[in-house]
Amino acid sequence: MAYYEAICFWLSLVIYALSAGGYIYALVFRNEKVVPKLLVLIGTGLLVHTGAVAARYFAQGHFPWSTDYENGLMGGWFIIASTLFVAWRQKSLRVFAVATVPTTMLIMGYGVMRNPTLAPMAATLKSFWLAIHVFFAWLSFGAYALAMAAGVIYLLKERAAKQRGQAPAEPVPERFADLPPERLDDLMFKYLVFGFITNAIMIAAGSIWAKDLWGAYWSWDPVETWSLISWLMYGAAIHLRVTMGWRGTRFSWLMIGALLTVIINFFGVSILMKSSVHVFKMS
Repeated sequence: MAYYEAICFWLSLVIYALSAGGYIYALVFRNEKVVPKLLVLIGTGLLVHTGAVAARYFAQGHFPWSTDYENGLMGGWFIIASTLFVAWRQKSLRVFAVATVPTTMLIMGYGVMRNPTLAPMAATLKSFWLAIHVFFAWLSFGAYALAMAAGVIYLLKERAAKQRGQAPAEPVPERFADLPPERLDDLMFKYLVFGFITNAIMIAAGSIWAKDLWGAYWSWDPVETWSLISWLMYGAAIHLRVTMGWRGTRFSWLMIGALLTVIINFFGVSILMKSSVHVFKMS
């Protein structure tokens, strides 16, 4: 890890930790006035985070899109950027950060414990199709993280509503009230569909790259297999929603659980399976 990269990385992690703690405080103690300030704090963290990405780029001479550490670095960047984007579009979606920021901290923390050392770009990574493959992979990851966040907020809102029913004098947090259950349910499905489509493009671009690199579009490599499992999992979620009418609580838990397949694909396969032809552990 380069010197300035390390400074920016750890500083962004500290900022994210402070903002995550602030969001938990705002929800537990019903102090919604701090939420706009926390959003500014997260934006500052993203700027510092971008500095870490830039520092690694200049130190290595190529974009960070390989190894578990770089997966965590860029995956976290896309999740935070997606969170800020939806919060900018609609103020009531600021509460999504209560789920997305801790998720970012976990994957960045895992990545830095793995292999943050600098390395030159391998010849196999110098491909236009790989750039498309990675870009759409992170787009889908960001969308799936937002679907998970909407599910978490739905469950928290449902719990708060039940508490209000038991204790009428206890108010539901204002930001929760800004997001009716129907809106959260609709957002989960929209983020799911966007992630599913970008995930499909990611798999297609990766297959073209694999054909040039290994001579076959598909080889049932562990990373390829888990990528397909993850995609099919979200496809099944769409089917359950459209055909079986899954909504609300069940669908929220499904979005939370489905994200685990993506995390396993990006990070878990490199630990559990050592025989992957994906030298750089990319899906």
